[in-house]
Amino acid sequence: MKICILSDIHGNYEALKECVNEAKKLNIRKFFCLGDYVGYYYEPHKCIDLLNKIKAICIKGNHENIFLEILNDNKKIEYYKEKYGNGIKIAFKRLKKKHVEFIKKLPKTKKINLKGKKILLCHGSPWNTDEYIYPNKFNKFKNKLNRYKYDYIFLGHTHIQMNKKINKKIILNPGSVGQPRDKNPTAKWLIIDLDKKKFDFKESKFNRFKVLKQVNFYDKNKKILTKHLQK
Repeated sequence: MKICILSDIHGNYEALKECVNEAKKLNIRKFFCLGDYVGYYYEPHKCIDLLNKIKAICIKGNHENIFLEILNDNKKIEYYKEKYGNGIKIAFKRLKKKHVEFIKKLPKTKKINLKGKKILLCHGSPWNTDEYIYPNKFNKFKNKLNRYKYDYIFLGHTHIQMNKKINKKIILNPGSVGQPRDKNPTAKWLIIDLDKKKFDFKESKFNRFKVLKQVNFYDKNKKILTKHLQK
């Protein structure tokens, strides 16, 4: 059984649809998504609709927490707009009731038993949605991660692909679909084959120029939104 692992889409529908299309061409029909559907870019409604269409198993990211925080106190929207751009403000205009309900119902983590394997989906870490576990800082978290009795732990948040192992436990980060941060502006994702016990880091080209045009229109080329989409 092959599974497509996605994370950190951030309203970048152009990137998401390319990843999904490529996965389907590889006959992959099962999708896990590790959070951050909103924030930064401008089409989270389309992203959520597509994830629902492919029946992806989804969890919450820190940007969903930000969205819900603003939902409870809209005075905070200006702070997050200044920090991340207009994407969050546009999300409130474009997300319908069904999208908001989708976000509200997302779990923090998800435990899955599949093909005799115990799998944990999380965004930052199993214990903190907003924890950054970078590849070069991984040793700091080894003991804590080892307490979680799973065969696979999938996590996102850093936007950097990662493959680590603790004894027989495999910890993988697919990287970011919507905003890769490895100086290569392609959508990053992951395929795992549970039958063969193999995984393959993937990258997909997408119409980044269309996204950059959106940034120019909505955010006047705000650097935090453009630098990761340019070569």
